[in-house]
Amino acid sequence: MNVDVNVDVDVDVDVDVEEIQQLLEQLSSNCYQYDVHVRYIQALRQAALFDELKDAREMMHGIFPLSEDIWLEWIQDESRLASTKEEKQRVIHLYSEAVKDYLSIKLWKEYINYIIQEYKNFLEEMDETGDNSGEVATLEQVRSVFTEAIKKTGNVVPESHIVWDACKEFEEQILEASSRDEVQKQRVQKMYTDRLKVPHATVEKTFSDYSSFITKYDNSNYEKCMVESNMFFSQAKRRYYERDHYEQALVASGNALDKYMEYIEFEKRQSTPNWQAIRTLYERAIVFHYLDSSLWENYIFQLIDKKFPIDMVLSVIERSVRNCPWSGDLWGHYVRVLEKECYSYDKIKNIVQRALSTGMLNNSIDELVKVLLAHCDFERRRIMKPLNSENTLNLINIIQESLQTVKQSFPSGDPNYRLEKYLIEIETLNKNLTKAREIWEDIIKAHGREAEAWLRYIEWERFMGNHDGLMENHDEIHKKFKRASQQNTDWPERIFDAWEQFEHQYGTLDSMEHAFMFIKKQMKIVAHRRAKNASLEVQNVGSEQVFQESTTFNDTQAAWHSEASQSSKVSQPEISEPGNDAKKRKPEEDEPLLEGSPAYKKNKAQHPEKQKRDREFTTIVASNLPLDVTEGQLKALFNECGKIVSIHLIEDTEKAQKSAHIEFAKREDVPAALTKDKKKIGDHEINVYKITEHTLFITNFPETANLKEIFDKYGKIIGIRYPNKSYRAGRFCYIEYENRESALSALEMNGFEIEQGKKLNVMISNPSLKKTRSPPRQNEIFIKNLPSHVERSELETLCKTYGPVIGVRIPTTKDKKCKGFAFVEFDNEEHAKTALALHNTEFKACLLHVTLSNIDRDHGQKKSTSGEPNNKETKNKDSKPISTPMMPRKLQKPSMRLKLSGPINRNSKTNQS
Repeated sequence: MNVDVNVDVDVDVDVDVEEIQQLLEQLSSNCYQYDVHVRYIQALRQAALFDELKDAREMMHGIFPLSEDIWLEWIQDESRLASTKEEKQRVIHLYSEAVKDYLSIKLWKEYINYIIQEYKNFLEEMDETGDNSGEVATLEQVRSVFTEAIKKTGNVVPESHIVWDACKEFEEQILEASSRDEVQKQRVQKMYTDRLKVPHATVEKTFSDYSSFITKYDNSNYEKCMVESNMFFSQAKRRYYERDHYEQALVASGNALDKYMEYIEFEKRQSTPNWQAIRTLYERAIVFHYLDSSLWENYIFQLIDKKFPIDMVLSVIERSVRNCPWSGDLWGHYVRVLEKECYSYDKIKNIVQRALSTGMLNNSIDELVKVLLAHCDFERRRIMKPLNSENTLNLINIIQESLQTVKQSFPSGDPNYRLEKYLIEIETLNKNLTKAREIWEDIIKAHGREAEAWLRYIEWERFMGNHDGLMENHDEIHKKFKRASQQNTDWPERIFDAWEQFEHQYGTLDSMEHAFMFIKKQMKIVAHRRAKNASLEVQNVGSEQVFQESTTFNDTQAAWHSEASQSSKVSQPEISEPGNDAKKRKPEEDEPLLEGSPAYKKNKAQHPEKQKRDREFTTIVASNLPLDVTEGQLKALFNECGKIVSIHLIEDTEKAQKSAHIEFAKREDVPAALTKDKKKIGDHEINVYKITEHTLFITNFPETANLKEIFDKYGKIIGIRYPNKSYRAGRFCYIEYENRESALSALEMNGFEIEQGKKLNVMISNPSLKKTRSPPRQNEIFIKNLPSHVERSELETLCKTYGPVIGVRIPTTKDKKCKGFAFVEFDNEEHAKTALALHNTEFKACLLHVTLSNIDRDHGQKKSTSGEPNNKETKNKDSKPISTPMMPRKLQKPSMRLKLSGPINRNSKTNQS
């Protein structure tokens, strides 16, 4: 937003009329183009078209807040040309407007200097001519500006002295001119004493200046005055040094938002918080983060919560929507605050129209719907008193108009059908059940593949038919459940369970029997459909048997998931020391034993298989929790879903809410937990979803590395987990982020040379990787679930970002089509391991399964001429099959995944296939 303020106004510059006309046309078609406004103003300025320039600046200021540089350029242009009293007063008006947009020490200093200079010029002119008609600003107006400036900037710890010193020097000059003026002396003395109560960078200089001031003007009371002021000075100095740490952190981070929030939280923790200082910190943060709508929202909440004057609250909200006109939340707050303060209907209606007319809301259906809902809520509260059919019809018309507005910008409609549900409630209230059902049917046409839509529809029908515990429309609901069960929905089990529960509660013997039989039939159809989809993913794998399903990549990662991730210490397997042949080694937990051998049976009896914790598959996140939520409340809500292993609460001070990571004992418990989505705890409607790809697995870092400092820049870190020190598989750790996007962003650190010869290996953690004792060194990866049409060059391009590719082998069918898998060989093992980051990524609409090629070619594993490993078992002289750790295990049955089609609704329930 910076503009060069040193552009010379040259009347001889050729006017590019065509460019000016084009810019004006662009603004006429869409006035919400910030850059076009800036270019238009600069073109007019260079052309010295001052009248048009003035209008252009006024137009831009009417739409956008202006930066410090743009204001200074504007004011300097106007002040150079100002010669009359009215023109100079206009400059003062511009300064008063400029300091409203953003907190600016520089603008306040220029404002003070200008008004002081004009006041002094007037005094000189009046002394010379005796004419007082040219007075631009009175002394009271000057002091009024001082008061406002000190109030707005006084808590800016590092720079507030710049403004205060300018005001103080002016007042001292007046006192020097009339040293016997007792009122002026007390005014200046009060400025000092008030200032000494505020922590600021030059507090020691202020105290020293005050000492000189008392010596000069009140020396007889010097000791008394200094003793009193010393108490204020000591406290202010202590408070300054307490805040200096936060000020330095702001400078070091380049004024990062999280550092401002830490500073604000520090101020809030004080025994008597200074809310003006906290407000100043919000204003300072906005200077750098004015496009962050959540920052504005937190600021507004703070002002409302602490009951700041309503004019101040509305001023901040107005500035917020000027900076972030695309935020539906901010416009919604604007409407609600105006309504609460009993502003006129026309005023509130104009705000809604203004929000919609910007066009900024058309980029996000979520933001658009938020504004429309705020408008509908306002109209409902206004016209539903008293409740009658006429008022209800008016509200219905308003909601239908809102739906039409959504359709114009987003023809596919709201994926969460919020306005439709609103309309259904009003139609139900109006006893127009036929119309309400029509709306539900329209929703089902658009969202028929979502189990949630069917269940909401049926729940509404149940509410309509439930009278004194009797379900009068049982047959109708039974039919809807049957209809829903026949659809290919994203979560059929939820529908089946809800139907069974309904029949248990309200069904007859015949209807219950029919429901159970029909559900069994549909479950078979669902299972068949899923098996068919899964077979498309794993085609040819069973017949080829080219690799072990259990991946050998990163023994250390799998070991950590099975042992070190336990919340309490787990004893480690004994490992023999190198060269100690005399001591018999005990088999490790993960060592393959000959099935059926005495050692195998003994080991199985003594060490029953322990269930491993795979956090990424057994953990759900519950967000939008109230700040005062407790673990007990969460356990009460989720206990019926399964055994809870742990609950980790996380407080989000910016959003004034908490979230929780809830880990269950079994994967099977997670689907039940996901049904708690949209339940309420207090007044908060919670969101429940799975954790996916939010944990990094990191290896090859030096012992002295500060990983938190390195990876903190990508997002909020929940925790860093290191293995038990007794585990000697190598140095590695897990970093868990609050969200998936942070973890994915941090993948750019893969290959980063943290010190000479130490390049980080960074990848998304995959707890499904199983551990083997001694994986062979491999520089080759195995990729399966490839499409039938794939070229070697495509795979080479895909993989070469992880290291030099030596060769690509794609086994093909007779008609030269890919069999669904391939081998890619890298120049070394490190690059092959790094390429495992491709696992679970999408390639040509297929979800890749990538592992190290786990065929030990040095121990009898033969390779066919086509490049495929020969996986036949070797037999001994008695023709009995043998199994050794050096031979591949039988191919395990691959896990089946349902391949979702179409866009994924972030508010939909997780697919349970």
